[in-house]
Amino acid sequence: MTAIGQMTAPGARITRTLPGEEDRAAANARMIAILSRPDPGPVAAHLALLHFTGRRTGRAYTVPAGVHRLGGALHLATGSSWRHNFQAPADGELTWNGKRTAARFELVTDSETTARGYLELYEHYGAEAAQRRLGIVVADGPAPTLDDFRAAVTGIPLALVAVTPATATDTGDTTELAVNERTSR
Repeated sequence: MTAIGQMTAPGARITRTLPGEEDRAAANARMIAILSRPDPGPVAAHLALLHFTGRRTGRAYTVPAGVHRLGGALHLATGSSWRHNFQAPADGELTWNGKRTAARFELVTDSETTARGYLELYEHYGAEAAQRRLGIVVADGPAPTLDDFRAAVTGIPLALVAVTPATATDTGDTTELAVNERTSR
């Protein structure tokens, strides 16, 4: 890896450490190649490709992101800057499990909802898998609390993007799309 960037608030127990820009670009390119295949394998149960148009640039983007289920709804957990494209709901497409479908993306703007969502995901996945799946690092000690996630949401910042696939807007059901279960990998 080249340079590593760490995002944190002073005294925070939760941080987000990123590889350098060159390494991130290489990893994203690998994931885009894998997730674009008709049969991308088991990694596609947890990762998807978002296809959207930049709200300011008008440029087409494809980015890999982790997909999570919160309260039966699909969400992306991120701290990446592309999340700003969804401050107002935006249409795009989602490639997940080898299927590309129209979707609507909307940034969750309520910080309390976001903190509670991250805590729920952390508890659901377990400490080791959650850190990898959510792209965070939790300091040694007791399990993080809601207050720790509140600080991370405002300090890093961590964000959630709600995803509504077109199939769900028609039927109200997202169960056929996939269930993001706990994994030891």
